[in-house]
Amino acid sequence: MGARPHGNTAGALAAGYKQLYAFKGTPDGASPYSGLVAVNGTLYGTTLNGSTNNCSSSCGSNNCYLGCGTIFSVDTRGREHVIYDFKGNFNSGADGSWPFDGLTVLNGNQLWGTTSSAGQYQHGTAFITDTSGNERVVYSFMGGNDSEGPEAGLIANKEHLYGASLYGGGSGCGGAGCGVVYWLTTTGKEFVLYKFQGGTDGVRPYSGPIFMHDALYGSALFGGGAGCGTQGCGIIYKLNLHGKETVLHRFADGSDGAYPNGLIAVGGTLYGTTEGGGTKNSGIFFSITPSGKFTTLYNFLDIPDGNLPGAVLIYSKGEFYGTTVGGGTAGVGTVFSMTKTGSEKVIYSFLGGSDGSAPQSPVYLFKGNLYGTTLSGGNTGCTNNAGCGTIYRVKP
Repeated sequence: MGARPHGNTAGALAAGYKQLYAFKGTPDGASPYSGLVAVNGTLYGTTLNGSTNNCSSSCGSNNCYLGCGTIFSVDTRGREHVIYDFKGNFNSGADGSWPFDGLTVLNGNQLWGTTSSAGQYQHGTAFITDTSGNERVVYSFMGGNDSEGPEAGLIANKEHLYGASLYGGGSGCGGAGCGVVYWLTTTGKEFVLYKFQGGTDGVRPYSGPIFMHDALYGSALFGGGAGCGTQGCGIIYKLNLHGKETVLHRFADGSDGAYPNGLIAVGGTLYGTTEGGGTKNSGIFFSITPSGKFTTLYNFLDIPDGNLPGAVLIYSKGEFYGTTVGGGTAGVGTVFSMTKTGSEKVIYSFLGGSDGSAPQSPVYLFKGNLYGTTLSGGNTGCTNNAGCGTIYRVKP
């Protein structure tokens, strides 16, 4: 287990990279946290900020980067088009604002997603749109005992969509609730499946659950005990479809890492990353069985292989692919591959200029290439002129 040999110079790592698009903030969006999905040969995604609708009382030198967010399309030649601008409650709308996560494709051309704020009760929404941008709110989260502030996307299983919200589920964890897992019908009926309790249970499920063997598996970013400054270092949980939860692993901020991201199932085993912990406190790559056997497979080293692996992994033909928000040659993030046994290779190391920086989103494998977004970089503008983010393509 360890890093596979790879070039470390900018020239070697840039050979397979292409910037497809650089966001401008307004009117086209900014800060794409989400990954991409394909429908009929075109890629679709969301931006957290930007758009024609400002979601702050001032714009000024920030180039309106605090807009309510967008849904966009982009083709493989880099032609980008905003198909929907979120309005948010700030603009007397109820359609939601600030979509953190990406889109889920249903029935060929339906795009489903969530917004973390606004909506009828100002606690976020679940929405549907077609590829032409005809958007409709399916459910407005109510907070309290309901969900609140979903930053995770949705997954489909039979007639239901499943997701998680950072807050809600009661008055614990500081008053806003510790977060929930919920299901949603395509007609807009919502049910809270599980309410996290904090303490030795989880807090703040940042990523949504996945299905394996007729059960849901997922992670909570915090909770699990008193470590990591008393907030807990996070958990891995199993949840049956009746809402019975089992904590499979509580992270301890040591060799097992801290602050887990979402999971991926391959061959009956779960794999994932943590944002912290490990040998260099730069995160780890791990596996965990459905019975809770946990194995650390790789420790990220910051330089040159990256730190803070913040996105869910994808898997294809024996390789996992992911991103790190920091580290790499210039300290602003990487795209990497990883084997099941923990052999890691940097595919691309971002330089922080026109190519982008801080790739928060997962990559998407499409027509033999990896496509993704960066949170910043590309051009000047947006926060501290750090750039509004990019869409890129790299060869795996």
